Amino acid sequence: MSHKMNIIDRKGNQTTINVEEGMTIKDAIEDELSPDNYGVCGGCCACGTCHVYVKSSDFNKLENKENEEITTLESLALEPNSYSRLGCQVQFKKEYDNITITIAPD
Repeated sequence: MSHKMNIIDRKGNQTTINVEEGMTIKDAIEDELSPDNYGVCGGCCACGTCHVYVKSSDFNKLENKENEEITTLESLALEPNSYSRLGCQVQFKKEYDNITITIAPD
């Protein structure tokens, strides 16, 4: 069953995309929107280029960050904030339906 995710790109345009449960946020964004300089390491939590901001009201729906994700966000992501996540580290669940994600600057 397909779910929806609202994506705000780096230019501020919002698009609603389909996402399957179990896909990572990174893969869903790449498949639908193919942004430049996004997900460069292929989802290994090594580069920080799939950095996204989760809408504050949606953030606590997601599972907590693992240490590897925290380290990569702190050392490699541009302009991380308290709502930052790496798209490769978040597998979509049906409970996340209709969350809003903003692609971080590259």
